[in-house]
Amino acid sequence: MSTACITRAPLLAVTVPQPLARSVELGTAPVLNLAVPPAATVVGAHVAVCAGEYDAGIAQWMDVYGGIRPFSPEDVPSNAVLAVGRVASVSYEDQAPRESRWYVGPVGLWLMDVVRLPELVPCEPGQVGHCWELPADVLAAVHAGYATVQAADAARWAEYHARGEKALVREPAPGLRAKCIRKCSCRRAMEPCPTCKVFRCTAPGCPPHTCAQKAGRP
Repeated sequence: MSTACITRAPLLAVTVPQPLARSVELGTAPVLNLAVPPAATVVGAHVAVCAGEYDAGIAQWMDVYGGIRPFSPEDVPSNAVLAVGRVASVSYEDQAPRESRWYVGPVGLWLMDVVRLPELVPCEPGQVGHCWELPADVLAAVHAGYATVQAADAARWAEYHARGEKALVREPAPGLRAKCIRKCSCRRAMEPCPTCKVFRCTAPGCPPHTCAQKAGRP
């Protein structure tokens, strides 16, 4: 996904009470429940998940029926945009909904490609269960955070592909000449000393060879 995708598609906002908003941010809850139907063009659009106030009733439902232990009020933020997701489909109460305990209707926005923002964007939440528009300054901050995450993701995938291509490249096997020739650390071929037969490097920059037989003589 390109970093410019969010600027081309409309960006809506939906207020989700905590701790359900944290589950949406982490991808545990795949649907946003609305009270009124959204616009027909909502499919494919991006949605900013804005955390509302902590709802003890929702926390109890998550603990009993949701199958997960909810976060406590002091562990989750409120009045801030947490993540951005893309609407994959919409469910209505007169249609057969997807099988999910997170869908309670009457309208559900099913999300995909949910991206957690690198930093929370403070925002005054809109009405729960309705789509609303972000203020201009909040919208700009959400765009910037989303672009940062997408750029880091693209760089990470580029590094993975580069490593994969490098792993597939095998260095050519050394030939007979390379196997038989001894090389110095300076990569120059070494020659055997005519006296002691020890291989030595004759390069000017390498240390001079001291013949073992001459050194042992009185």
